[in-house]
Amino acid sequence: MWQDYISTTRLGWAVGIILISLVARFLQRLHVQRSKVKGLPGPPHSYIWGHLRAMDVVLRKQPKRAAPQTFASFVQQEYNLGDYFYLDVWPAGDPILAILNTDIMHEITVANSLPKHPAVDKFLQNFGGPGNLVSSEGALWKKWRSAFNPGFSASHLMSLVPLMVDECDIFCNVLTKHAKNNDLFRMERATTSLTVDIIGRVVLDHELCSQKAPNELVDAFMKQVKWQEIGAQFNPIELIDWPLRYVMDRYIGKCIDERFATREGRGKSKAIIDLALEAYLKEVKGTSSDLSKVKGIDPEFRRAAVNNMKTFIFAGHDTTSSTICYAYYYLGKNPEMLARIRKEHDDVFGTDPSTAGSQIRESGHLLNKLDYTLAVTREVLRMQPPASTIRVGQKGFFVHDPETGEPLPTEGFMLWPVDVGLHRSSKYWPDPHVFRPERHLHGGKDDSSANFTSNSAWVAFSKGIRNCIGQELAIIETKVILAMTLRSFDFHPAFDELDKLQGDGSGYPSDSTGIQQQFGDEAYQIQLGTAKPREVFWINLPFLAMATPLFIIFLDLNFKQISKMQQLRRVEVWVVVKLINGVGLGMLYPSLSFALQAAVPNKNQAYGVSLFTFFRAAGQ
Repeated sequence: MWQDYISTTRLGWAVGIILISLVARFLQRLHVQRSKVKGLPGPPHSYIWGHLRAMDVVLRKQPKRAAPQTFASFVQQEYNLGDYFYLDVWPAGDPILAILNTDIMHEITVANSLPKHPAVDKFLQNFGGPGNLVSSEGALWKKWRSAFNPGFSASHLMSLVPLMVDECDIFCNVLTKHAKNNDLFRMERATTSLTVDIIGRVVLDHELCSQKAPNELVDAFMKQVKWQEIGAQFNPIELIDWPLRYVMDRYIGKCIDERFATREGRGKSKAIIDLALEAYLKEVKGTSSDLSKVKGIDPEFRRAAVNNMKTFIFAGHDTTSSTICYAYYYLGKNPEMLARIRKEHDDVFGTDPSTAGSQIRESGHLLNKLDYTLAVTREVLRMQPPASTIRVGQKGFFVHDPETGEPLPTEGFMLWPVDVGLHRSSKYWPDPHVFRPERHLHGGKDDSSANFTSNSAWVAFSKGIRNCIGQELAIIETKVILAMTLRSFDFHPAFDELDKLQGDGSGYPSDSTGIQQQFGDEAYQIQLGTAKPREVFWINLPFLAMATPLFIIFLDLNFKQISKMQQLRRVEVWVVVKLINGVGLGMLYPSLSFALQAAVPNKNQAYGVSLFTFFRAAGQ
């Protein structure tokens, strides 16, 4: 009995000591973290809560599913902070130095290219894996960057334009089907399938065909995207998403093995997968001239190649898919800008929209004439950038207040150049919340002596040597897609009908309760991997919508002639035709509005049909 008592007592003491140690460790870390930001600029600080309570005040004023990358801008506004400040959010995350100033951003990305924060590597573990181009550092990063640079040269990218046109043709067919069915659908899912198919051909030289049918790689990829959030200290989904990583690794690994096995039958290729294999052969043999003697791929290199291919597919589709959605959204809200970009496409490709694809396929250089299209793309990326770079502070490294020169500590901090904050700052952009593509045109309203400053504040693809390797690809893709779709379709956001898509499995929020705007926009960004548009669209074919009512009116006019010739005087026939004609005029009202890019609520469409039907019939 005494032995049992002693054993129980010892166990209790052991558990107590462990608990006391954990509490002491927590309190020690709490003190260290809270002391880091003492006396530094930021919102009201609490020794217990850090800045979490101050952040909560801001978050309560934002949509529930809004992307976290916008929050720093609202913290700045809420507490009237300068264009840099510190945020103590431990234990929710590492302490942050939020940077909304081009000079400080230049210090950490251009003048000194500080390493990426470990949160970037942790985030990309689920999409890429260790050693990928985006999160690697030093010699490993230089090796992969130099290996992949030829795949993103201007000449090679122009050679890829025909395959972009091929995939966009399929996309146009998808949109046509939605338009004919008057479907309500999520545009971002459609643009993601399009851009993933394009990047699949660029990276793997492989047709994924996800626009036509389910693809196991794309399906696994999209399921994983739904759960990821950068900067999270712990993500329980990581414990159960290994089957998705297995599917992606197996699929891409098979592609790599097939390319390696058939390498001798192909000429020199700049597909990313072949550039990776070329780097491997150079590494093994010192030269890529004698390929026949290399019989297999080193498992370690194969793993690195798979990780890089996954990273390219994730990063390569993301920017373009969101940019296209937002371009449709903003142009739909601004009819005069839509008219201008359509005129530019008419001027470059002629007035028949159906020939744009074939012309681009044959003469890709025509894309260089789309100055206003480029301006629209840049303005979309200014207002809705998909992601920011994140760097890690270094011991003994200080950034400086641009006005006073005061050194600001970086050690132990996540350094965050806030794209949204820079892009939405009135210091760099007049009327920053207004969609104005002209500001990116030489000689535009905002082109002044401060034009260089504005350019330095446009950081959609980051700055310095670690800028996005695929930025030119994203711009070319966007030009192709807009040129092939904007004159053929009218796009209409339908947030008032969002609840109809609840439970569609997309991962997008369908709850329209509470606050549903940011910066005055209902198409605010949500977090799905990176920042994505919270959106839902329906679509119609311009002027085609008028075909049915015009045909009905045509029948009415011809009926008058037929009735005269055949002496038809039956009242019931006359009434039926006039009623049908009234329906035609009623349909014409909203159809004309669609063609002119005016938004017509469903109830107003019903009113129009009813009123025109009544007055047309009664007036006769």
